[in-house]
Amino acid sequence: MTDFEARMRNPASKFATPEEVLNRDDFSKQQKLDILKQWRYDEYETEVADQENMAADHPDRLGEINNLIIKLQES
Repeated sequence: MTDFEARMRNPASKFATPEEVLNRDDFSKQQKLDILKQWRYDEYETEVADQENMAADHPDRLGEINNLIIKLQES
């Protein structure tokens, strides 16, 4: 498994913040987008679980991730 593949599996456990994804020089723009989109999906799933009273303690990063995706797509 490559470093990229490992980070795609669970971005929140591999990066301290979504901004850290953008700071990586060893990933292409598309790889960064893929990681952020996976992280966004994971965050969305967590929000759904939270709404179903299966709350977990974690920071809400969905807005931050969406902003970074837009920033990357516009660059």
